[in-house]
Order: sequence, then C-alpha cells, then structure tokens
Amino acid sequence: MSKRKITILILCMFLVAGALAAAIDYFFFDFNNPLYSEKLAGNNALWLRYYFYFGKHNDQDFERMVERLRTHKIKYAYFHVLNTKSNGELHYKLEGGAKKITNAVHSKLPETKAIAWVYVASFGKERNDLEDPEVRRKLVEQARWLTSTCGFDGVQWDYEFCTNGNKGHLELLKETKEALPDIFLSTATPMWYPGTLWGWDSNYFSNVAKYSDQIAVMGYDSWFYLPSIYVRLISQQVVQVCKAAEGSNCKVIIGLPTYEDATLAHHKPVENLRHGLLGVERGVRELSQPNQFEGVALFADYTTDAEEWKLFDEACN
Repeated sequence: MSKRKITILILCMFLVAGALAAAIDYFFFDFNNPLYSEKLAGNNALWLRYYFYFGKHNDQDFERMVERLRTHKIKYAYFHVLNTKSNGELHYKLEGGAKKITNAVHSKLPETKAIAWVYVASFGKERNDLEDPEVRRKLVEQARWLTSTCGFDGVQWDYEFCTNGNKGHLELLKETKEALPDIFLSTATPMWYPGTLWGWDSNYFSNVAKYSDQIAVMGYDSWFYLPSIYVRLISQQVVQVCKAAEGSNCKVIIGLPTYEDATLAHHKPVENLRHGLLGVERGVRELSQPNQFEGVALFADYTTDAEEWKLFDEACN
C-alpha cells in the first residue's frame, strides 16, 4: 500500500473515531452523567416578560406570578421594561405598570428584589453610544426614575452585545453606582471564553465587578452542539467569573436557558436546563472560594414548563 493511501486510511479512521465519540457524547451523555444529589445553595433569579410592565396581565396573572416566585424561592425578579432610544431614554415610561409590579412584590414577597431589566442596544437604529457622556447621563436618569419613582429595588443593564474591554460600558456602571449608591446594580453579561473569542476575558469581568452588585452571565446561545462541551463551558463560567470577581462585593449568578427556540446558536437537546445545572454543579465543586457564587437565573419565566420547574427545585431548593 502506498504512503498516500496509508495516510488517507489513517485520516478516515480518525474521522470515524471522532464521529463515533461525538455520537456517544450526544446520545448517551445524560445516561453517564446524572445530576448530583447535593443541593445548589444560593439565591436564584428569573427573567420575566415585559407584559407585566405593559399592563398586559390581569390581577390573576399577577397572583400566579407572585406565587411562582414564592414557590420557587426566587430572590431576584428581573422585570423587562424593554429598551432605550438611541439617546438613552426609555422607549416606554409606564409608571402605572411599574408600580403594580413593585407593589405586588414588596407587599407579598419582602425577601424578593424587583429589578428593572433594561435592554440597551449596542447596534442598529436604536444603538446607544456609551462613549457619549450625554447618553450615559440619560441612562442613569432612567435608572433613577425606575428606582425612585417606580419603586424598583435596582436595575439590570443588559447592554447587547457588549464587546470585551468596552470602556463606555464600564463608565455607565461606574456612573450609575456613583449617582445611585443605594440601589442594587446587576449587569447581564456575555460568557467568559478562553482567548475571549466572542465573549469577555477575566480582566474585563474583574473591572465590571468593581462597579456591580451582581454579574448575571447569560449562559446560552453558545453555538455548541455536544453536551460535554456545553457542560464544561458552563462550569468554567462559575470558576472563571467567580475568580475574576474575587476581592469585590459583586456576586455571580449564572443564567440558564429554558426556551424552545431552535436557532444555530441554541440547540436545545444540548443547551438546556439540565445540562446547565450539571455545569453549574461541577463549577461550584471546583471553586476554592465559593462565597462569590450566588445562584442561577432562569431565562425565562414564560418559557419554563412544569418539568423544568421541578428540575430546578430538585437541584436548587
């Protein structure tokens, strides 16, 4: 047999072995990797749809929402107040809807924080240029209105997509904290990636932690198609982001998906709540100083079904 044919044969053997390993990982991962029986101690969170802010839910819907938060022991409820205009001002300033949210949470769930989840675009027609001090000033003004007038306990800046090292984003966090030192400041972030790829590195996470009370890592839309790789990715969010936040008062919470949307970035048989919880469990076990880790956050309230809530409670409550 010629040297060329031997090389081709060896290459084919490697490809077949790789395909077989991938198939075993994909189809038998859950069988070989059960969730641990030990509970994930922590304070957990939930992202909730803008319908509450917009008054699209009736009193019974609010009662069910409150009961859901109570039953599943949700510490942080992130209520979407939608997005901002390009000048940093909220598109919709709905004081009535906001106060109905905060009154319901504060009167019935004193241990739960109602957080205004604010989407700030980094691209497109509604792009907010965070290098512009006037845009940042307007954003801080919106945070003041949401907390002082509407009664939210804090805000979560969801600046998407925030590039690694973005200085304007850091300035927004710093200025928000300086202007409103008593509010709870959460930051929704991309994932940590080795070599950054399309996420953040440890140094930027450390800088963000200086000005935030909480980092909520969005652990989904990973583009990964094998369970073992996704689980490892999530475990490293816990390890690397908690390590980056050491020395600060910032806690780390890991966002996990419960949504069904099938996209190139999100493959639900791989990127799902069970695999996410397994990754978090493994990450917590690797932590040398677990006090920086706070819990998990489900994305989202309106996509989490009864089976997923059961899985969540078994692992976290």
